[in-house]
Amino acid sequence: MSILVWLAVGLVGGLLGGWLWGARGRVLGGDAVVGVLGAVLGGFIASVTLGLDIAGFDGTSVLVAAFGTLLLLLVLHALPATDVYD
Repeated sequence: MSILVWLAVGLVGGLLGGWLWGARGRVLGGDAVVGVLGAVLGGFIASVTLGLDIAGFDGTSVLVAAFGTLLLLLVLHALPATDVYD
């Protein structure tokens, strides 16, 4: 059940974070995907390294997923933009 919570929090957090940064269109969709990846990665790291029991739907699961989403979105937006050449 908690993986579904991580996915939902990551999706909403990614969309909200991208929207607040002014992203539109495909960039906003990319932020949503990065949010989901960050939530799952945050949940996995918290369970493996910190030994947190985040198997249920509780405040800890939501907090860990939100923190992972925020961290990965900050890393994404801190990277410099690159030009794509054909």
